[in-house]
Amino acid sequence: MKNMTYEKAVERLEEIVDKLENGNLPLEEMMKLYEEGTVLASKCAKSLDEAQLKITELSAGKGDN
Repeated sequence: MKNMTYEKAVERLEEIVDKLENGNLPLEEMMKLYEEGTVLASKCAKSLDEAQLKITELSAGKGDN
C-alpha cells in the first residue's frame, strides 16, 4: 500500500465502500475492510495536503529552483 498512487488508493477505497454498503459480508471481513479503508483514507488525505502545500508554494514563488 505504500507505493500505491493516489488514484489507485481512491479506486480501492471506493471498492471497499461498495462492499461495506452492500452489507452481505461476515463481521470479521467487514472490520478488516473498514480498517483498510481508514488507512487508505488517511493516505489520500495526506496526499491531498501535500499537493495543496506544493501548489501554495509554487503560487508564492517558493518553488523556483
